Amino acid sequence: MHQRTRPRRRYARTAAEICRHRTRLELERTRRLNVTRKFRLFWGVAACINALVIGAAGGMTNARAADAAKGPTLDSIVQGAKREGKLSWSTNLEEHEVREMHKAFQKEFPFIKINYKRIMGGEQRQRILSEMQAGLFPYDLMSIEDEAADDFQKQGFLIDPVNWQKIFGMDQRMIHPQGFAVSVGNNPAGIYYNNKQVPKDRVPKTWADCYNPYFMNKMSVDVRPTHMVSVMYGYGEDWTFDYAKKLLANKPKWFRGNSLAVTMVASGEVILSCPASHGSWYRAAQGKTNFPVSFVFPEGPIVASREIMLSPVKGAPNPNAALLMTGWVAAKGVKYLRTGRESIFHPESEIGAQIKKMGRPLKVTDWDTAIRTEELMRKILEVWGFPKPERKGG
Repeated sequence: MHQRTRPRRRYARTAAEICRHRTRLELERTRRLNVTRKFRLFWGVAACINALVIGAAGGMTNARAADAAKGPTLDSIVQGAKREGKLSWSTNLEEHEVREMHKAFQKEFPFIKINYKRIMGGEQRQRILSEMQAGLFPYDLMSIEDEAADDFQKQGFLIDPVNWQKIFGMDQRMIHPQGFAVSVGNNPAGIYYNNKQVPKDRVPKTWADCYNPYFMNKMSVDVRPTHMVSVMYGYGEDWTFDYAKKLLANKPKWFRGNSLAVTMVASGEVILSCPASHGSWYRAAQGKTNFPVSFVFPEGPIVASREIMLSPVKGAPNPNAALLMTGWVAAKGVKYLRTGRESIFHPESEIGAQIKKMGRPLKVTDWDTAIRTEELMRKILEVWGFPKPERKGG
């Protein structure tokens, strides 16, 4: 026998329905209390007004919650950037490295005037941080190191999380877990050697070749061991600390600065540098025939750091332009960054295509390790006895 089902109770009510319902309840309650009709009517009207106020407030709250859940859209960001009309931003890329990308960006968004400046090193960044604390914002968008993010967060200069992947369609692996920034660079670590002075049978092929006695007193190591952290992620802490000891035993020349490493090897001051930056070598060698320095990806997994972490600055005058540039670079602009250290995860990245063609395992420093970079570098420097650089460069 077919059984009738009870209609589902309708929970959502309009403010008017709530008003009528509460008026009836109040009239009935006051009747039972023998309150005069005049006062019963007063209580009913009061209940009605209360229901309308609550309903209106609830509607406003729900609307605000819905807006917050939606967040910014690409259209709202573009319209906001159009009103702002300009963008000031900085990274550690040289001006000529971003020139082609700027042209492509302004072709798509001609209404944004761009001011760009290269910022190098912690001292410059600290000076900018001090200016921001004083209420002066020279940049709407900055590239910050993972380990420096804490300082920006404490001062309130990191934006709220953004759904970058949904808005711009970039690779999720490029996005910081907290959603305030996007990494558009990865710098592979490897070995430099002088291809004019190192015999063919001595050309390095493995990380172990860096502590071969043949290179004793003829090789260099950077006193800021960022690329050792990349090696550590690929091979583990114990292996890396042991490796650091073996490099120390080979009596390296200590220096500071990736570009200087290329210069020292090119001049023959040393004939090998390890571990070294692919990006700095690429910048120095690009377009030059018979360049005396070669770069080797040692056998085993290719290891790379996370770099160029673009973070819009909270409180800066052009927030939409900063969001737009960040998302556009990650989704489209990386292909114009032919730097040797652009994002490996971007489908049109030059270095990404090169590594993919090699068909080798890839180990990109994860976010947790990247955040611990300063701590891990201190441990490596402790193994080395905190050496002072004999030379400093860029």
